Amino acid sequence: MQLKNSTDYAIRIVCYLAAQERMVSTSELSRKLNVSTNYVPAIAKKLKDAKIVTACEGTNGGYMLAKQLENISLMDIISCVEETMAINRCLEEDRFCSRNLEDTYFGRFYVVLKLNLKEKSYECVYSHIREVYEKVRKTESYEEFISQYVERYVYASDKKMVHDFLSSEGLEERLVDGCMEKDLPYRRITGKDKNAYVWMEAKKYIDANENTAIITLHNEKIVQNTVIKMERELIKKEQDMTKQYWDMVSLLTTVLNHNHLVEAGYQDDISFYTKQVYLQLQKKYPEYGITDEEIASVAHLAPIHDIGKIKVPIEILNKNGKLTDEEMNVVKQHPLVGAAMTQRFPEGITTEKLNQYSYEICRHHHERYDGSGYPDGLKGNAIPMCAQVVGIVDAYDALINDRPYKRKYEPEEAIQMISNGECGVFSNQLMQCFQEAAKQQNWLKRQN
Repeated sequence: MQLKNSTDYAIRIVCYLAAQERMVSTSELSRKLNVSTNYVPAIAKKLKDAKIVTACEGTNGGYMLAKQLENISLMDIISCVEETMAINRCLEEDRFCSRNLEDTYFGRFYVVLKLNLKEKSYECVYSHIREVYEKVRKTESYEEFISQYVERYVYASDKKMVHDFLSSEGLEERLVDGCMEKDLPYRRITGKDKNAYVWMEAKKYIDANENTAIITLHNEKIVQNTVIKMERELIKKEQDMTKQYWDMVSLLTTVLNHNHLVEAGYQDDISFYTKQVYLQLQKKYPEYGITDEEIASVAHLAPIHDIGKIKVPIEILNKNGKLTDEEMNVVKQHPLVGAAMTQRFPEGITTEKLNQYSYEICRHHHERYDGSGYPDGLKGNAIPMCAQVVGIVDAYDALINDRPYKRKYEPEEAIQMISNGECGVFSNQLMQCFQEAAKQQNWLKRQN
């Protein structure tokens, strides 16, 4: 039995909508999931008729889940897409398929163990893999075998859970009239790669009245593994998108260097200063909720804050002397231009926060705490923290380097000028952290 492509696509769509938690357009579903645009509306209609998704018409329309993911089963998805109900009837009986059982649903791994609870002895009744028979023969106790099985076959984060479930100490707990039947899904590693796994199911049947326990270990249904495959594909797509994102950032920094809009080594310097100030903020003001991930991301993105200057005529940027009002107005457009450029960066689950930081850094790094900055005249904490930090280190870096219109200042002079408000007003907290960061040994060594 094989699921149709449309069922495969339906599972992809539901998984993607669950991850997005927002209205998603037909074109986005087609692009992200590699599904033809002709298929999406037809499949979505079936999902809509089954009340799994909801649809909205219009320019900003699209699809989103109609209910929580935990309330949607694979049976729901398959039932509304597959034209024949044969598969549904097949899955209804104990969730297994009676046809092509071994090859289609259980694959090549199946183990049955029988225990004598009174004598504490056990045997392997059946196993697809000869190695299991050998291990049973060589281990003196069931407990020893389970320990070896868990160590050899079970995915790292599932080891304790599986061991506790199969341990002989717990086999006779919570019996009802001396009996119990219970199952546990877990992951089994498939080779030398400890991160490669398939889903398994352990079942235990206990009859204390007969002093007997039966343990089965087998591959989960192919339907379950199909969902896991979809999840893995989506994760890989997001990882590829993240790599594409950082490649874009690196390219933009290279363009800035090529056009001589920044000094040699600027990328490393501005990233370093940003990280050091951020670390002080994180240490002194835990109420800001600054995470290590935020620090790393913003520090990595800091060098692209001036990408909008690519659109500023080079003769204005390299002009000796004071700019005219007209020329200054041209320069002041670069935050808006840069922010607009970031909106064309790759979009995905893993890049959503990066896109937010990129936009805020480019648009708001010239805003000042008292509202005197540009382009939006934001004031106080309305200025995103990432833009505040990049704003102050950008001012510092500009002071300690030569510019066509000014001489370079010594680091001590630059710090004093910023503290005196000569580069605009920054918050007291940010100023304190900037000053503290500039006193650190690694900061001082960088100036030499």
